[in-house]
This record gives sequence, C-alpha cells and structure tokens, in this order.
Amino acid sequence: MIIVDDRLSLDALAGRLGGADTVATTWCFHYRLVRALSDSRVAGALSGAATATARAVAGDPPEARLVVLDPRRTTTRAAELANRYDLNLLAAELFAAAVEHRAEVRLSAANVGRRWPEVMTAEGIAFAII
Repeated sequence: MIIVDDRLSLDALAGRLGGADTVATTWCFHYRLVRALSDSRVAGALSGAATATARAVAGDPPEARLVVLDPRRTTTRAAELANRYDLNLLAAELFAAAVEHRAEVRLSAANVGRRWPEVMTAEGIAFAII
C-alpha cells in the first residue's frame, strides 16, 4: 500500500498514477481534495488539474483507483504521535496510517511539512517526495 496526499490522490483518480500497489489516502487529505474540487469560487492547483472524471468520482472514489482509509483504526496512534512530535491532525493521521498499514508514503513537494521527513524517518516510514 502507498498512501498519498490530496494532489497525488487527484492523479490516482485521473488515472495518472499507476502501479501494482494499492493507492490510498487519509480522510484529511481526501477531505481537502473534495473541498478544493467542490468550491467553484476557487481556481487553485487542484481544481485546475482535475479532469471531469476525477471530479465525478472524487467524493466516493472507486477502490480500484483510490482507497480512503478509515481514521477510526488509527485515531489512538495519531493522538500518540501528535503528542510525541507536536503534530497537527493532518500529519498525525498520515503518519499513524502509514505505521498501522505498514505503508509507504508519497507526497507532492508542496505538502511536506518542515519536520515531516524527520518524523517519518524516526517512525520507520518509507517515503518519497514527488
């Protein structure tokens, strides 16, 4: 399993992100994607890159393209990581999901927090910035 951010989720929905691994995202990143695509007043990087197909399926994506991880399975671990590293919800959920699912993380450069590589290394999470 590979866990991706909102930008790479959009690529997965549009068929621009392939591979043999299951592509998944956290609820927080999924929410950010759906919110960006649903606000017609904003013309941002995500909404501008969205295909009609991606827009149509973003709210309830087909699991063959993108799995949205249930945060209930990782909430306790996310809280522990947030306390240990002083993380916000987005980062804590991402790292907890990666640890829980033994998944790799792929992020677009714009989404990487200053300390994220340090925390991922400390927690043994394989990651790449795309």
